[in-house]
Amino acid sequence: MAAMTKNHGVRFIDAPEDARTVQVPDFSTIAIVAPADEANPSIFPLNTNVHLYGDEADKIATLGDAGELSMAIDDILAEGINASMIIRRVEKKTTRNEQLGAVIGDPSDRTGIWGLLDARAQTAVRPGIIIAPGFCNESPIGATVATMTDQGQDYTQATVTFNAPGAVVQPKGHCVIAGGKVSVIIDDAGFGIPNTCTMAIAGDGTGAEGTVSVGPVANPVALALSAVAKKVLGIAVIDGPNLNRTEAALWAERLRRDNGRYLYAIDPALRRFAVLDGSDDTILTRPASTTVAALFAKRDRERGGPYWSPENQTSSAIVGTARPVSYYDGEVDHEANFMVSNGVNTFIEGKELYGSETLSNDSNWRFINKVRTENAIRAALPAALRKWRGENFTAHNALMIVKTIEYFLDELVKLGVVVGYTRYFDRSLNPNANMRQGILRIELPHENTPIISDIQIGMRSYLSAFDVLAADIQQALGNLTPIAA
Repeated sequence: MAAMTKNHGVRFIDAPEDARTVQVPDFSTIAIVAPADEANPSIFPLNTNVHLYGDEADKIATLGDAGELSMAIDDILAEGINASMIIRRVEKKTTRNEQLGAVIGDPSDRTGIWGLLDARAQTAVRPGIIIAPGFCNESPIGATVATMTDQGQDYTQATVTFNAPGAVVQPKGHCVIAGGKVSVIIDDAGFGIPNTCTMAIAGDGTGAEGTVSVGPVANPVALALSAVAKKVLGIAVIDGPNLNRTEAALWAERLRRDNGRYLYAIDPALRRFAVLDGSDDTILTRPASTTVAALFAKRDRERGGPYWSPENQTSSAIVGTARPVSYYDGEVDHEANFMVSNGVNTFIEGKELYGSETLSNDSNWRFINKVRTENAIRAALPAALRKWRGENFTAHNALMIVKTIEYFLDELVKLGVVVGYTRYFDRSLNPNANMRQGILRIELPHENTPIISDIQIGMRSYLSAFDVLAADIQQALGNLTPIAA
């Protein structure tokens, strides 16, 4: 071919390649973020991702007994799995609000939960199931409403400053000016306000002032977990308030939002027998998130992927729940159904995981198995399609990209984790100007498989059954006929 570089002799030319095989990464590694103030800092440095397996007893022993990490690992291993875990130790603080702040960390500094964004780069392991046991259950007090007692006059610009003495994070907001008058919008409710909050308005007008109401806000640890889980394509298991069903529902409602699809809420706490140092062996009340994380990983390993709900598994290690949760087969009016209907999963009969709900505000992402299936698709396809990055934009290469997608989705359909899909090249979304810049867009409508959530059996009388009974009677009586008069 004249278009090829000139050569005198024999050489090998790579021919166009076929579609690639898609490899789904592992989503079963449990990432734990918590303090352990007796840990060996050379093995578990602060704010560092450390990967280990459950059978590395010598390394786990260096965490010490204080703090949450060693007990969380015990909870997980007690379910009979040799878990893959990422341990992220944070600093032990003296107050609850400061401790929540240390667990959350800073997104720009990559401390606390936010440091899990670097976990895959640092450990070559993806955090698939994330927990911060014991730090998601409360609804801290924050600024809720700013009420203007006087909107002032003659303003063209204004700023607002909030002051909440003792708060871990001060509230933030902005002013809206209309006709020279001021209104205040709260952008950030703040975090850990112990008492009251005030606001001061500065600007070029006069007289604007108001009051600030404080009250329960969404748990900030859970919010950070949802944001990080979205970025790493994992899910977070979060503990409810462990008070009663009403408080659990209110707590969950504060967390329900777009990123809520990455949150699996569980309430109440669980009871587990713990072997402690000395003679203090006892039954402890433990966060449920550790046990549930283990059940997620256990089902993944049993079935070979992250496509199935952990529901209906019984725990091997817990001896009961921190409070009774009523449940009656065939009925609607019981606490377990109330909890799940409000997005909070629970345990029934003191041992069996009940519920597959997320805290998404989009009903399409109601079930956790659908979310994890989608995570797997979005994590696996880019890696497989990377082969064609930098290749010439030809019809053959476009076809190989589509074929790679088809082979993968066909397999997921056969597994029963995707209901069905289609794929097509929409010319209107691939204008010449885009293709000139190397942009190829392929549409991939698909539907991930939901769980069976509501089994309905219609019950009614069946009069024709007596025809069957009459026929049976006649057969049984044989030749017996009515006696003539």
